[in-house]
Amino acid sequence: MFCLLVVCVSQVILCSGGRTAEPGTHGFRQPPYGPDSPWNLKIGPAPVYDPNSTVVVRALHGVFGSDPTRYTMPVYAVDLETPMVTVRFSGLFSNVTENGEALAVLKRPDLQVPVPSHAHQARGRDGQMILWNPETGDELGFWRMKKAGDIWMAVNGYHYNTRWSGVPPVGFISRGAGVPYLAGLIRPWEIAQGRIDHAIAFGVDYPNRLFVYPATKSDGKGLDHFLPAGARLQLDPFLTADDFTGWGLDRAGKIIARALQSYGMILIDGSGHPKIYAEYEGTANWNGEIHKNTVRQIPYTAFRVLSLTTPRQPVAPASVGAEPLEKGIQITWEPSPTATRYRIKKRTGGQGEFILLDPWVKKTGYLDVTVVKGETYTYWVSGVSHNGVSPGAISATVTY
Repeated sequence: MFCLLVVCVSQVILCSGGRTAEPGTHGFRQPPYGPDSPWNLKIGPAPVYDPNSTVVVRALHGVFGSDPTRYTMPVYAVDLETPMVTVRFSGLFSNVTENGEALAVLKRPDLQVPVPSHAHQARGRDGQMILWNPETGDELGFWRMKKAGDIWMAVNGYHYNTRWSGVPPVGFISRGAGVPYLAGLIRPWEIAQGRIDHAIAFGVDYPNRLFVYPATKSDGKGLDHFLPAGARLQLDPFLTADDFTGWGLDRAGKIIARALQSYGMILIDGSGHPKIYAEYEGTANWNGEIHKNTVRQIPYTAFRVLSLTTPRQPVAPASVGAEPLEKGIQITWEPSPTATRYRIKKRTGGQGEFILLDPWVKKTGYLDVTVVKGETYTYWVSGVSHNGVSPGAISATVTY
C-alpha cells in the first residue's frame, strides 16, 4: 500500500505495493469507492426534483461534449515494480488518511511517487494524471503535471483511496467540486461490458460558487448561474431504447444514456461547455468508441435536476416491528421522509452479524419467508437515497 512518511516539511515519501493490474483494464472491473458512496447509489424510484428544474435545464447551452482527447484524466496502474520518481509541487498536496476522515494539506512538498516510465499527462492546460494501485486502492491525482528532466512538476495533487466514500473531507484540494479524479470517470471496461454502474462526472460552464453534497467546494465564481457544484441531473427515466435510437446514439451513447437514467450525472467542474468525463484517450485507447460527439444528440430538455436539498443520508425509519405469520415474518416500519427505498438485513439468533436480506424495498413492509420454525430473528431497516444510507433501525427479537 502507499505509505506516507514525513521526512520534513518539504519532503514526503510515498511507497507502493501490490500486484500488477490486469492489462487493458487499469485494475479490477468494479467502480471505485464503496457501495454506499453517492457515486455508486442509484437514484431510485420516485425521485424528488428541484422546483426550478425546468428553468435550469433550459439554461444549459452549447454542445453537450464527451471528448476524451483533452481536459480529462489518464489512468495509470502502479504496483511494487513501478519506479519511484520525484514530483515537485508548486502548490498544495492533500493527503487523506484514517478511512477517509483525516486530511493533511502540505505546501509545496517534494514527493517520491511511483510513476510509470511511459506516463504522460492529459492534453490541455490542466494536465491531469491519475496513478492508482488497484490492489490497495490508493489513488494519487495530479493537476498541471509535466515532466522536467528526471523529475515531474505539478501544481496540486492528492492521495485518496478507492475503498472509501468518494467524498473527501472539507479542504481537500483537487478538481472543482473537491472530489477525486476517478469519481464518475467512464472507463473502457464499462463500455465493453455494456453497463456503467455509477453516476457520471459532469462539467458545465460557470457553475455557481455554492455547492451541495457530494461536492465539498466549488470552483464557480458567482451566484447568478443556475447549478451549484454537486448538483445531480437525471435523464428522463421513462425514455426508451427507441428514443435513444431516434436521437442517433451509437452503442456507447446508449450505454451512457442508461447510466444517466439510473445514476445521473454530478456536476464536479467548470468547463468551456457542458460535458461528461471519459478516461483520456492516451490510456483508454477508445479508438473512436467514445468521441466528442458521443452524447451530443441527447437534448438538455430531457434532463431533470434532483432536489438540491437532499440530505447526506436519509432519516432512519422509525417503529420497526416484526410479527410471525403463517408464511413467514412480517416486518413493518414508519416511512423515512427522505428515503426513496429501504434496505433490509436480518440476524439469526441473539448475536452475530446482520446479513443483507433485500437491498431494494420500495414499500414500508416486507415478508421474510426465509425463516425456520423455532428460530429467533432480529431485523435492521435502513433508508436509502442517491446520496447515502441512513443509520439502521432495529426491531425487537422475534421467534418464528
